Amino acid sequence: MLRPFLALIFLFIIGLTNAQDKIFWNENRKLIWEDFQSKTQPNTSKAAATTFCGISYLLNSPTKKFTSKEVKIESFFVPSKSWAHNDYKTDLILMHEQSHFDIAELFARRFRKLISNKTIDAKTLQKYYTNIYDDYKDYQQDYETVTNHGRIREKQYEYTQRINQEIEKLSDFKT
Repeated sequence: MLRPFLALIFLFIIGLTNAQDKIFWNENRKLIWEDFQSKTQPNTSKAAATTFCGISYLLNSPTKKFTSKEVKIESFFVPSKSWAHNDYKTDLILMHEQSHFDIAELFARRFRKLISNKTIDAKTLQKYYTNIYDDYKDYQQDYETVTNHGRIREKQYEYTQRINQEIEKLSDFKT
């Protein structure tokens, strides 16, 4: 009973878009301005750009208990929901938006690490996901606050470096 529920949650989380409308995080593929394809300006009219990204998981196990090898965790970017103001397409703003996507990957790796070498059930997996996702949202908010949405150049460079270092420290947990 719980497994179909998790599948529905997963489909809801990522079902807002189809697989062809996603870019999955890849260390060799950075965002470019052409990836920001939404034509609808968000309610935050002062934003230079918005990045729609996140973390998803897919459980592929016929049993109630399973290992991390049966869970696929990915970080993704959705072009059709990501927007950029034509007047503010600078390298600094693109770095800021890339770092949002990189934060998603950082937390995907933290999630993979958290469940690695464990035998768990679907309820526990969902609890872990909820905790990771809450931490992810807090980290994203802190990032926005400290960098003032990418406007404080020195803080932006510092944060981007910090994110990249944290991702590298978790290299054992990349896909």
